[in-house]
Amino acid sequence: MEIFNLSDLINSEIKFSKIWESSCQNHRILYFQIDSDFVDIPAHFHPNGEDSAIVLQGELTYDVNFEEQITAFENEFVFGWTNYVHGYHNKSSNPLHILIFATPENNWSVYDKDKLPEVEFNETRKTIFTHSIIEIESRRMIFSSKKIDTYQDNMFIFNREKKELRKIKSNNPHPITPECMYIQFK
Repeated sequence: MEIFNLSDLINSEIKFSKIWESSCQNHRILYFQIDSDFVDIPAHFHPNGEDSAIVLQGELTYDVNFEEQITAFENEFVFGWTNYVHGYHNKSSNPLHILIFATPENNWSVYDKDKLPEVEFNETRKTIFTHSIIEIESRRMIFSSKKIDTYQDNMFIFNREKKELRKIKSNNPHPITPECMYIQFK
């Protein structure tokens, strides 16, 4: 099992790192440290992909459309589904540390709001996983705090207390505890 200690990144001077990429290069996990004086990631959408993120530390100001923002804090997930506007900003004086789960490889970004398709957006945009919110799934990813019986490639366990990400490499049982959740690229 491959282990990524995210606390080491949080405590370093590293601003960006590709933590992991699938062998097919369609799935990536990216680490960003966004300081208040750093250029943020402006509002955009992905017509053929998505990216979602977890706040490892700090306060994320997250675009939910081209005019509106929400705030997410440590251990909260935000979701940028296909054709959902999203952007990442730090309006705090403290550094923001986020982990972004991006798929697929050719996940180009569109910054022009006039090109956004007119569809109704009613999917979850932000959550913290608890016993009442146990799974959120899109066409491309699964985020789950419930036990999974079958393990597949491109599956991880995230421990929010240890700030640790584990890549599952076998079909052996992996215990899930309240501070953990599964993240799977489809």
